[in-house]
Amino acid sequence: MKNFLLFLSSIFLVTSCTINENVTVSEQGEIEYVQRIEIPQVAAMMGALSDEDKIQFNQISNSEHNYLDFIMSLQSFGETKTTSEMEKYMLYKEELHAIDFIKFRLDLRDNFAFEIINRSKSADDFNQKNTIIEEVFDQIKLKENARVEAELAAETPKQRKKRLKKGEEIESIFGDNPLSGLSSMSYAYDGKTFKKNIDAVKYLKGASMDETFKTEEEKAMMNSMLKQMKFKTKYTFPRKIKSVNVQDAMLTADGKSFVVEYTLEQILNRPEITDFEVILED
Repeated sequence: MKNFLLFLSSIFLVTSCTINENVTVSEQGEIEYVQRIEIPQVAAMMGALSDEDKIQFNQISNSEHNYLDFIMSLQSFGETKTTSEMEKYMLYKEELHAIDFIKFRLDLRDNFAFEIINRSKSADDFNQKNTIIEEVFDQIKLKENARVEAELAAETPKQRKKRLKKGEEIESIFGDNPLSGLSSMSYAYDGKTFKKNIDAVKYLKGASMDETFKTEEEKAMMNSMLKQMKFKTKYTFPRKIKSVNVQDAMLTADGKSFVVEYTLEQILNRPEITDFEVILED
């Protein structure tokens, strides 16, 4: 959760995955944003789970949760250390409550998929919510850094020696904004023209190869993974699209949607390639 690249490497390992960004804009300008991460390899592994584990997964799947509830519901699947660390999220219950408009869903119906959902009344509402996300995680990062420093300061030499002997580290549960892929975007819509803009600096915050991986071998492995991971974008509008300034964009049969596909390597090298402008027919 602390770092985008570390998250990818730990979850996806050396397997492929697909991230689908599905956005629907209504006639009234309402926006439903859904980012869906599909990991078919995990779905195959689910078949080997015990009936008890499958029941536990089904209890949290296919329904929407806020950030904190979703994180806390996952703790039952972790080891003791992981469970203990996840309990620290409760320290930020008040801050995280401010982003309850963001929903999370685990979908186990056909495949293993994880969804992030943001429903907004307008483009301005979408942008305002993203500002709130940025502010919340900035606040949490400051408090979490202070908590770690205080815990280290309170540690006795004996406790420190014992901890280091076990290979344990006192680490922050939050680094940079874990939702920066969403909150770095902004929209503009006047009923005829729809624009998307991404702040590349915000998007890439915490996604440095040098900060995440220590060896060239690790970096090479991650680059190879990023080339295999697909990012598919689909935007659907209330009327037919007159023009869209996206290279290789494909229109759907009804002319109301456009679809374009990138690799994560392309996006991490140049996040601004996902910017676009759509003009709708009258």
